[in-house]
Amino acid sequence: EPCGFEATYQELASAVKEEYPDIEIESRLGGTGAFEIEINGQLVFSKLENGGFPYEKDVS
Repeated sequence: EPCGFEATYQELASAVKEEYPDIEIESRLGGTGAFEIEINGQLVFSKLENGGFPYEKDVS
């Protein structure tokens, strides 16, 4: 778990996948402390901008 966000990522990915079963989800490792969520190329959440992790309601 290089970035320390794996558990959070998996939890959110599961919630989104449950809501949208046909969605494709991917993760990319980075060293900046970023945790960003994009849908169809549009940024819908950024940890760097919001100062914390998203809740399920933020991404579903």
